[in-house]
Amino acid sequence: MENKTWLKKIFRFPDAVYNRCYQKETPMIQRLETYLGPHKCFNRVTQIDKWQLYLELRNSDLGQYVPETSLYHPDQLRELLKEEKPLILKPCYGNQGKKVYMVEKTEHHLFKIYEDTFTPLYTSYNVNGFFKEIGQLVANKKFLIQQMIFFARVDDKVVDFRILVQKEATGCWKITKGISRIAPYHFYITNRTENIHEMDEVLEVLSRHSSDKESLYQKISLLSIRIAQLLDERMGLLGEIGLDLAIDKDGDIWIIEVNGKPQKSIYRKLKRKQRGGIGSVYKFPLEYAYYLSQT
Repeated sequence: MENKTWLKKIFRFPDAVYNRCYQKETPMIQRLETYLGPHKCFNRVTQIDKWQLYLELRNSDLGQYVPETSLYHPDQLRELLKEEKPLILKPCYGNQGKKVYMVEKTEHHLFKIYEDTFTPLYTSYNVNGFFKEIGQLVANKKFLIQQMIFFARVDDKVVDFRILVQKEATGCWKITKGISRIAPYHFYITNRTENIHEMDEVLEVLSRHSSDKESLYQKISLLSIRIAQLLDERMGLLGEIGLDLAIDKDGDIWIIEVNGKPQKSIYRKLKRKQRGGIGSVYKFPLEYAYYLSQT
């Protein structure tokens, strides 16, 4: 851009590419690699199929951290509802936390559907009407049925953790930033966030003793790096991922989401004094691109 005007120019191919397109397929990356060579384009797939992700994680040493998950089918949902426990329905492809529903069948055979909050969107004793409503919500798209995780709470509001894991100038994974999102009161997920804090701050509230906080921090850190390493091996070359993790009421850690194109503007919502290190969020992928260009 010159004098606030876009100009079209021709440049030589770069030595490495940092993919920021939000896409499911890789034909563009494959075409680039025919010119650049292998392992020069990172974050090949940025729109991750949650079902494929579940299978990769479940069939690994990380399986214990993944909620039980099935592909949506009315018969499968009908069978799981017999246990009379809440379930989560969510699309296989990320939608910024939209269309994440909680469903349940109570002991009195009352069917309920929730969206975002613990106030039912739909309530009925009619099983056929319930599945008709579900069909309209799913609308022939690929959805998952997932075990409901009851997130830990701060001031009776659910919280989760967004961890940004990136490679830097040496090509090694490291945690760049960890934050906690606090949902509004009566919400069961954090897609609408009331407050954002440093991860340490919320871990301190959730932990009874300083040693508990340190233990949780170490577990989250080691788990985050391991997830990045595993997906780097199985999904193709990665340079950064965003992880949504949760701690349940028993203190167990769960993998909720993996984001192939992490949202970075969220870190600017931290209090000014907590924004240290934000520059690295943008700098590390460029350093890693430089590292690839030299190998």
